[in-house]
Amino acid sequence: MKEVGVYDYHREREQAEDFAVPFAEHVQETEQISPNKAYVEVIASFSADGTMLPIKLIWENGKSYEIDRILRVDRCASLKAGGAGIRYVCRIQGQRVELYYEENGFWFVQRKAVGR
Repeated sequence: MKEVGVYDYHREREQAEDFAVPFAEHVQETEQISPNKAYVEVIASFSADGTMLPIKLIWENGKSYEIDRILRVDRCASLKAGGAGIRYVCRIQGQRVELYYEENGFWFVQRKAVGR
């Protein structure tokens, strides 16, 4: 069995990360699995104790929305879109929005059903 030092471990990790799936490809794959899930960009702040708080949501078309208020934070599954993570119940322009942060580092919201 080969011994691996700290340097070798981190070097192998960096090489493995070179093969990470780009965001656009990840979104395309996920849209086929769950058309109700919309991946979005999020600007977040981090406090000294490590608490992450989203500040701004950037939709697929590039339009950005300031998060007016965070009403609740909990670990929850999205039953409509599929997936689980940390759910941020937010107020954006007077509307209640559930924003999810997945363990893989991606943010998503549930798409609104059209024609229902």
